[in-house]
Amino acid sequence: MKFDYIIIGGGLSGLTCGIRLSQAGKKVAIISAGQSTLHFGSGSLDLLGYDNEGNIADNPLDAIGRLNENHPYRKIGTERIERLAEEAKALLDDCGIHTTGTAQKNHYRITPMGFLKPTWLTLENYATSPSASELPWKSVILANVAGFLDFPIEFISDGLGKLGTRTEVEIISIPALKARRHSPSEMRSANIAKILSSEETLNQIAEVLNSMEETAEAILMPAIVGLDKQDSESSLKQKVRRPLLLLPTLPPSVPGIRMKTMLQRRFTQLGGLYLMGSMVKEGHVENGKLEYVTTSTLMDERLTADAYILATGSFLSDGLKSNYERIFEPILNLDVTAKENRADWIDPNVFRAQPYQAFGVKTNERFQTSLEGQTLENMYAIGSVLGGHNAIQQADGTGVSMMTALAVANQLINNL
Repeated sequence: MKFDYIIIGGGLSGLTCGIRLSQAGKKVAIISAGQSTLHFGSGSLDLLGYDNEGNIADNPLDAIGRLNENHPYRKIGTERIERLAEEAKALLDDCGIHTTGTAQKNHYRITPMGFLKPTWLTLENYATSPSASELPWKSVILANVAGFLDFPIEFISDGLGKLGTRTEVEIISIPALKARRHSPSEMRSANIAKILSSEETLNQIAEVLNSMEETAEAILMPAIVGLDKQDSESSLKQKVRRPLLLLPTLPPSVPGIRMKTMLQRRFTQLGGLYLMGSMVKEGHVENGKLEYVTTSTLMDERLTADAYILATGSFLSDGLKSNYERIFEPILNLDVTAKENRADWIDPNVFRAQPYQAFGVKTNERFQTSLEGQTLENMYAIGSVLGGHNAIQQADGTGVSMMTALAVANQLINNL
């Protein structure tokens, strides 16, 4: 089977790259082993939350210019990052994923533990603040579903209280959820969202919310509505008399699952082939080029392309692996930016940034990979599999995924 481009990995970076290439009329296949880390998403996308010193990056674009030279953003360039950030927001809109935010100034999302963290884009209908020190409301109702444990309401209430917002806790109970409460495993956000997908159940939720005392300025409830589209959230919001905003829950994440679903749907609408549940088993390299790959589901079929893009993620997604001797990329054994001495992989202080979190596949300025020191001219790497930054410490993981995906896609489209 012959394609213009084959992308290995079907998460945020792989789908972003695949959509952009497909928009340009290219024949693209994505090989995806399974669920992506989007299923742990918060409903927000981070561009750069913290600078090299751990200070909040109020203006991400300003802070990008001061990052270390190995950071993926430095390979792209600050001016291009600004354009790509606008392109990323437009791509999300095209997929029906509507967000608020700008690359010029971070806003703040509310975590499931009640803290504020800087972020770039947040889904519409989600609670955010323009300030790191206070919230837009003096009083709110925290409304949780009876029996739902993945929304730690005590921590959220305490966190909002420290920011000067008075909270009142209310419990939502409707007949459609009563049977589910007999099994704690059924009271997960994704399962609840399936129940709350009909107009009937949305009307029942709205009725309960409207019956609550009207002294609070807004109602905040967990993000358990709208598993495959944002319309359910908007519909519920219109039915409630007061401002209704959503807060992310502990995983699994309804907004993250929805984002993955909508990106994948748009990719296939554009003619892309999404090979779900398939793993690349072998890649044949010859004369500095990747000639073909084989997969676990099409074992007798060689998949060929003009270029290949590695978007397999980091350790969590098995894009990188380790043993007692080394850290390695498991598909082609591509060169990595990992330290050789195992003792240098970690910091004994668990509260510090861990060195291994900045390891990844080695690339040149064009994000071309290398094997035993030789550049593979048609093999690129994007997203979390890249080294040079710490996505947890700097809050830039989703931004790196989208920016590098678009940068490589545009290079290929324009034959750069």
